[in-house]
Amino acid sequence: MEKSIRQIALDILLETDAKNENAHDILNRTIQRKNLTEKDKAFLTDIVYGTIRWKGNLNYIVNQFIPPKKFKKLDPEILLTLYIGLYQIYYMDKVPDYAAVNESVEIAKKYGNSRASGLVNAVLRRAVRVKDIKYPDLNIKPVEHISAKYSHPEWMVRRWLNRFGIEQTINLCIANNSRPPFFIRTNRLKVSRDQLLKSLEKEGISALPSDSIPESIEIKQLSKSIDSLESYKQGWFQVQDESSMLIAHILDPQEGETIIDACSAPGGKSTHIAEIMGNKGQILSFDIDTHRLGLLKENCSRLGIDIIKIINDDVRNIREYINEKVDRVLVDAPCSGLGVLRRRVEAKWRRTQEQILEFSKLQYEILDSVSKFVKHNGILVYCTCTIEPEENQQVIERFIENHSEFQLENVLPFLPEGIRQIKGIVSDKGFLQIYQHLHNMDGFFSVRMRKVGEN
Repeated sequence: MEKSIRQIALDILLETDAKNENAHDILNRTIQRKNLTEKDKAFLTDIVYGTIRWKGNLNYIVNQFIPPKKFKKLDPEILLTLYIGLYQIYYMDKVPDYAAVNESVEIAKKYGNSRASGLVNAVLRRAVRVKDIKYPDLNIKPVEHISAKYSHPEWMVRRWLNRFGIEQTINLCIANNSRPPFFIRTNRLKVSRDQLLKSLEKEGISALPSDSIPESIEIKQLSKSIDSLESYKQGWFQVQDESSMLIAHILDPQEGETIIDACSAPGGKSTHIAEIMGNKGQILSFDIDTHRLGLLKENCSRLGIDIIKIINDDVRNIREYINEKVDRVLVDAPCSGLGVLRRRVEAKWRRTQEQILEFSKLQYEILDSVSKFVKHNGILVYCTCTIEPEENQQVIERFIENHSEFQLENVLPFLPEGIRQIKGIVSDKGFLQIYQHLHNMDGFFSVRMRKVGEN
C-alpha cells in the first residue's frame, strides 16, 4: 500500500533527525524516488520545511495540551506526527482541519498503539478548538515569548535582543521563518539574460529579471523540477541567491588571472568568477567535502567552464599545492549560517552559541593561511552567510591588526548599481552587511582587502 504524503513527510523528518543530514537533501532524494505529482511535491515540501521551521512553536503548543510527564514519554514518531498535524492546523489554511486530524490519527495507529492514536486525536481536536495560543508576556519575558511564538532557540533570541531590540528581533525571526525567493544566475558565457528569459517562458516558467543584479533572474512560479528544464541542461543558468552573487562582483576578477577560492563547494561562486573572467585564466577551488566538490565538477561541465582546478583538501594545507602567489583570493568561510536560516531550515535547531566562537577561530586560521599567497597589490575577499559579529567584523579586526600588509577597501564601487541604491547595505567601514529582515535577501557579510605591503 502506497504511503500518504503525510507519512512520507514523517519519514523524511525522522531521517533528518536520525542522520543529522539536511532536510533539503533527503527531501530531494525522496522526490526523485517517488512518482509524485507536482501538487504532491509542493504539499510534501511545505509540510517538511514548515514543520522544521516552526518546530519550536509547535513544541510549545504541544506542551500546552499535554502534561510534562506524558510529554517526556512520547516516542519520536508520535511527537513528529503531532507537529505535522499542528502545522497543518495553524499554518496551512488550505488544509481542512478534519483532514489534518484524521490523517495524523491514521499515522499514529501505524507507528504506535491505540493509546498513542487516542492522544494524537485528543491533542489535535483541542488545537482545532483553541486557535488562540497564549504566550509568555512579551514585556516581562521577551526571550521566552519570542522563542515560543516565533520558533527560535532562546540563546539565539537573547543574542539578537541584546543587539537589535524587541521589534527588530521579531522581524528577524519572521524573516527566518519565511519562504525564500528563488533566484538563478544567467551563464553569460552561453546566453544573454533576455534569451534565457524567453527560453524559460517557452518552458512555462514564470520569471522576472532582477532590478538589482544584471545577471540575476527571479523564478516566480516553477511548474516542474529545475533540473528537468532544457535551459538548465544546456548550462544556461546556475541556481544562486542574489546575496551570494554579489561576492564575485566584490572580488572583481579579471581575464587571465590566477585566483584561489578557498572553501568553494558546491561552486556557485567559483563558477560565477569563471564566467566573469570569460573562462580565461585559472581558479584553484579548495574544499574538504568530496561530495559537494562532485557537484562543482558537474556544474563546470554543464556550464561549459574548464578553468577551475578542483583540490579536495583543507585550504589550510595550501602550501602543499601552491608555490607562487596569486592575483586574488576568496575566502567564503565556513560559518554558523545564521544569515540563511530561511533556506537551511534545520540549522537553527542544530547550532549552539559555542559553535560561533569555534567558527571564528577556524575563519581566522583560514584567512591567515591563504593571505601569504596573495601577490603584492592583490585582492583578498572574505565573506560569510552569517550576521554574527564574532564571525564577521571581529575576525577582520583581528586579521588587520596582525596583518598590516593588508588594507581595507570599500566594497561599494564594486557592487551592481541596483544594489548600491539599497539603504544601509554597506557599513560606514565599507563592509557589505546584508540583514535578511532589513533587505529581504540572505544575510551576508563581506570585506575586500588589498595587499599593499609584504608579510
